[in-house]
Amino acid sequence: MPVFSIKPRLGGALAACLLAGLVAVAPAAAQSPPSQYRGLTTIEIPFANGPIRADHVPEIRLKLKGAPPHRFGMDTGSTGIVVAAEHFEPGPGDTNDGPGQLTYNSSGRILHGTHYTTDVEILDNGDRPVATARVQVLRVDRITCLRNARDCEPNPRPRGVAFMGVGFDRGLAQGTQGSTAPRNPFVNLVSLASGAPVSSIRPGYIVTCTGIHLGMSEAFTRNFAFVKLSPRGTTSVAGLTQWSAAPLTVSVDGQVGTGTLLPDTGINYMFVSPPPGSSLARGERVPSGTKIEIWLPSQGGPGASYQITVGDWSNPLQPSRVVVVRDSGVFVNTGRMFFEAFDYLYDAAGGYVGYGWNGRVSSAYGQVTPGSR
Repeated sequence: MPVFSIKPRLGGALAACLLAGLVAVAPAAAQSPPSQYRGLTTIEIPFANGPIRADHVPEIRLKLKGAPPHRFGMDTGSTGIVVAAEHFEPGPGDTNDGPGQLTYNSSGRILHGTHYTTDVEILDNGDRPVATARVQVLRVDRITCLRNARDCEPNPRPRGVAFMGVGFDRGLAQGTQGSTAPRNPFVNLVSLASGAPVSSIRPGYIVTCTGIHLGMSEAFTRNFAFVKLSPRGTTSVAGLTQWSAAPLTVSVDGQVGTGTLLPDTGINYMFVSPPPGSSLARGERVPSGTKIEIWLPSQGGPGASYQITVGDWSNPLQPSRVVVVRDSGVFVNTGRMFFEAFDYLYDAAGGYVGYGWNGRVSSAYGQVTPGSR
């Protein structure tokens, strides 16, 4: 769920995350990363407001034309940059692509405005550029609400909007299906501040508890479990294949089904569309004591898995609440507590997601078996 005004929160969790990160990338002689990452590198960008936590959306600093650098909430649950007028003034080289809108179905907000294709500078915490992307952004001039919105107030002149979606296969949920415009800045880089060729950075990223790594490398991904994604049959203007959502298997109080997964840094709760036969009521909270087990993509073989029992606050993966949605099919939006235990990779060029165990959480709650499937 987008949060357009977020206060920075720093704390002792940073040291724990950094230590855990060392554990997560420790070499494993028995497992090799995908050969296509050999010789490539990554660019690390710490979150501007500290490690991922339940109480805030992680932020990355961006600079758009005509405005000073600003923190943007980084959301793996949506795709595309939405920005208020004070953070972006179109200039030379930009193109006006006409009116548009984007829907956040978690909150029920509908953002309306004008699409522009522009250059976006991705900055480190010292406001130094590390890379530039060229993408289509939505300059927002009003906000309306879905009929059954969970968290929305109409606003005819919004200010402070600064949100960056870096997810994939979100067109249907956002009302942007059919568009092939490049909108994800992390996978549409056009230059690197170091002067190195853009080809040294694989289109994609790795989310850790402390920050983003643009691209991926052999060393970093050595202990990851990789899951191949299915192509959607379309490509973006930039020539990247569009991929379908990641597969999962989920058990809700013993009822098992297969569907899709959305690891979502934008919200601190979990959405579930449960398997057939579940007694959970659509549109209601999941009651305490309900056991949810998740396998990525399925039981057995390489992959990731974890479990929660709703209301068990001793489990660091416990979301603030679990809500049953009315959507058809089997689906889990993990919320950002997922990142307490897992590093998460999206390879936009090769069509993979990957899961790394970061060592912060007891193996009693989850695990990763490295490999590919």
